[in-house]
Amino acid sequence: MARLLDSVRGYAGLPPRSREGMLALLAQYAGEERVREIGERLDPPRRGGFEIPRAVLMIVFASRAGSGYAGRLLAKTPYFANVGENFRINHLAAMRELHGLADNWQAAQWMIANRGTPWAFGLKGGFTQFVAAAQLGFFPQALGRTKFIILRRRDPLAQAVSLLKARKSGRFHSVQPEGRAVTLDDYDADAIARILKHIERNYRWFEQLLARLGKPAPTYYYEDLCAAPDRFVRAMLAKLDLPPVPDFEPSVDLTILRDEINAAWAERYRAERGDPACQPAPASL
Repeated sequence: MARLLDSVRGYAGLPPRSREGMLALLAQYAGEERVREIGERLDPPRRGGFEIPRAVLMIVFASRAGSGYAGRLLAKTPYFANVGENFRINHLAAMRELHGLADNWQAAQWMIANRGTPWAFGLKGGFTQFVAAAQLGFFPQALGRTKFIILRRRDPLAQAVSLLKARKSGRFHSVQPEGRAVTLDDYDADAIARILKHIERNYRWFEQLLARLGKPAPTYYYEDLCAAPDRFVRAMLAKLDLPPVPDFEPSVDLTILRDEINAAWAERYRAERGDPACQPAPASL
């Protein structure tokens, strides 16, 4: 790993394009141990050489930012089949086993071919997804054609409360089965404060990483997607130079999980510790 870190220093500020340079840069954010661990879990016998559509989009986010909703909106266009965490290690392993594929490289190519279309491929995630995609050689090959956006929430406290509730229940998405029942007594102000700091740090690092890769990205907000989902989809297709979809229907198969417990926890946190700063106006849809 020391050799990798030396390699990125050698770029003298230029964006890294090699696998080694990207991994060295990512290690400065995800940590050397995490980068090494992901590489060992993937253990790809081949790297790069993927068949990739012309247009690639990555949604970069911290947990509970509404990425599932954004991905499902895009998957309702003819250009994407599934905009998910398509380089998540356990997802690659599941596809490898389900389809009898030889290795993680083939699993990644299956994701590109079957969750993308001949026109585009979409993925979403944070640092773990970045590292896995770099380890497999996807980003060294596809970075030039990839467009990035950062997705976050205007109200970081709502995001932190949502994540704490999801962790306590074990239910992160409405398509998952009911988990442990969460009550008002599960409130934990210290945990919410830690999550808030983690969220803010991650978004600061996402911006730094993308800038250092030469791919600065606009920020979009979940609340604005909810208010105007069709405008978000039009903006993403225009970003990728794809034709608009006439009469787009934005309904998706997701149920909002926030309830009176979310509201009560947020209200209590504000009363005890003040209101974390909400985010400024978003990039225009």
